[in-house]
Amino acid sequence: MPELSFQPRRAVGPIGTGVHLLRKTQQEGRVVLADAWLTILFLPVVPLGEWMVERHSSAASSVIRQVRPPQLVKSVLWVGSGVLAALVSLLPAYGALTTLMGSKVAELAGMFTTVGAILGPLAWLDETCDRIPVRVALRAVASVTLTR
Repeated sequence: MPELSFQPRRAVGPIGTGVHLLRKTQQEGRVVLADAWLTILFLPVVPLGEWMVERHSSAASSVIRQVRPPQLVKSVLWVGSGVLAALVSLLPAYGALTTLMGSKVAELAGMFTTVGAILGPLAWLDETCDRIPVRVALRAVASVTLTR
């Protein structure tokens, strides 16, 4: 596999959309093992495999050392948990609209709570999760496909 270096980015582009490394596990030294996913609003959509990434001492750049194909069971569980998280975040609005019908103040409170429950964590995640440039991710996935 050719060496693929990149500079992780945060809060660049549409919120929570791009290629993210999820479920990071620290290995020896500066090496991290993580699941790479194409995400939309931080919902895992397309698994890109399990990546071994080494961070340089400057922390300004990283190198993808190894890419393994995605595991079907793990991918299905991640997508299912993403869908479940999205549904749970809509519960305050649903509750306000169905049980408090007629009370505009309560309906608005439920709607604003839902918006806050969705946008607050998304903004926080966007500032804390490294995003990998899509071109680098596509080259990493292509290198695994070509070596098979």
